[in-house]
Amino acid sequence: MMQNSFKNSLGDVNSAREQLIQKLRPQLKKASAELKKVLQEMGADVSESSSTATILKDIHSRNPTFRSLVTRFDVATYDLRKQLWWKANMMTAYVTDKAEQTYTVDVKPKMEHARTRTEAKARSLMIRVRELTARTPGTRN
Repeated sequence: MMQNSFKNSLGDVNSAREQLIQKLRPQLKKASAELKKVLQEMGADVSESSSTATILKDIHSRNPTFRSLVTRFDVATYDLRKQLWWKANMMTAYVTDKAEQTYTVDVKPKMEHARTRTEAKARSLMIRVRELTARTPGTRN
């Protein structure tokens, strides 16, 4: 019994893992391509057989001073930074729009209903309190 439960849980975890990999794979390929593009613009030879040390040596030889390195890095990453900035702004606008829609459709009507229900109950309680205080003997009016 417990073994079947464990097998089912393990199967669920494996299927979730596969789904995550399938979703992330295109993004990782895109990020890898962008990194290669930036490294090439920095002056590195980015072939499959290149080691990290070789890539760093190429970048250092192409950019001997810190100023040239920073300038080349700024130029190499300009398009990528602008693209990320644009996507972040668009995602923010999308999330804001969805939040406004959800508030308008779901939250606002529920809040209005709760407010009107609470106001009605408060009114009825006030009426009952007034009636009870008017009926009690020995109270001054």
